[in-house]
Amino acid sequence: MSDWDDRSSDSPGLKLTVAAVLAIGLGALGFTWYTYQHQHTLVQAEHDARVAQVATLQHELNTLRGKDTSTAERVQAIQVKQGNLASLAKRILKSVFTVYAGQELGTGFVAWQDDSSSYLITARHVIVNNLGGYVTLQRAGGGSWQGEIMAEDAKNDLAVIRLDGHPAGAAPLWQRPLTALPTVGDSLLLVGSPYGLSGTVTKGIVSRVTSKLIQTDAAANPGNSGGPAVDQQGNIVGVLVSGIKAAYGSGLNFAVPIARVCERLRHC
Repeated sequence: MSDWDDRSSDSPGLKLTVAAVLAIGLGALGFTWYTYQHQHTLVQAEHDARVAQVATLQHELNTLRGKDTSTAERVQAIQVKQGNLASLAKRILKSVFTVYAGQELGTGFVAWQDDSSSYLITARHVIVNNLGGYVTLQRAGGGSWQGEIMAEDAKNDLAVIRLDGHPAGAAPLWQRPLTALPTVGDSLLLVGSPYGLSGTVTKGIVSRVTSKLIQTDAAANPGNSGGPAVDQQGNIVGVLVSGIKAAYGSGLNFAVPIARVCERLRHC
């Protein structure tokens, strides 16, 4: 009996069965390992793709934030500039006067000063009907002065009026004679006394520029003549001299470039 048992344990069929079971087990283990590695690779690839997407979205978000900040800064700069127009107008108004010459009225502004006098620029057609070489000057903030006509330039429709002393707060607007022309599209302030309404400020843009005239769409009416045309930096760029009547058009007002004053009225 024991001899039969010993012989049966060495049977080739049994060995094949054991080998087959081991082979199947190893195959299953290998397949399981392969499946795990494949799934791990897929998961890692998906993870890497998501990380890349997040990085891209973060970059785009940072770019948008940068653009938003830049836009906000530009808007703030525009708002600051617009806010500065109020303080600019307030400063300019102190140096602007209504000019009365007989039945005519217009505007003049303190351009420069010396030790004893202030010199105002205006349009010549405003002062042609003067009373013996003198005109009356009044300021929106109050006060009245007598002005003497010192010089005239019929060619450029300009004139200079001298006023004794230095009215309080009336700083000269053209003490240093800057003469650069403005650029089309620049903002422009007109300050004057349309129909005698002293202290009026209007805003527009420079519509056209030549060596002889600056065209603007800033509102102006009779009484504005002789008033300053001021750029956004506070520089006097011209002297208002004429406009087109409403019956023929609107938004067509003209200033003589301030450099024209240098031709006959002031040494520049």
